Amino acid sequence: VSTQSFFFFFFFFFSPAMEPTTGNNRLLEQVDRISKDMGIGATQAGDPGSRGAGDISYIARYVDCIDGLGASGKGAHAPGETIHLKEFPTLIKRAAILIYRLTQSEK
Repeated sequence: VSTQSFFFFFFFFFSPAMEPTTGNNRLLEQVDRISKDMGIGATQAGDPGSRGAGDISYIARYVDCIDGLGASGKGAHAPGETIHLKEFPTLIKRAAILIYRLTQSEK
């Protein structure tokens, strides 16, 4: 078994799903509002059991967080992986607005 194969197996099968929490859902609501304000449509959470593993999943139950703000594409983390570079300006703008709004919100 190669190191790459072992890592993929371990990461894929033993990484926790990012469970929805009240705080994470509040962040999603903000991203959704920004997406609608920008005219790019609604943002919805994917099914935790089918959306893949993210490093943030390890701490998602302890701190409000969100994942999946990056570009879309095909073949994630594999030879031949592609991303849609034309999305970057819109995604960067959305992330910047989110960060700004988070810094302006009441604690």
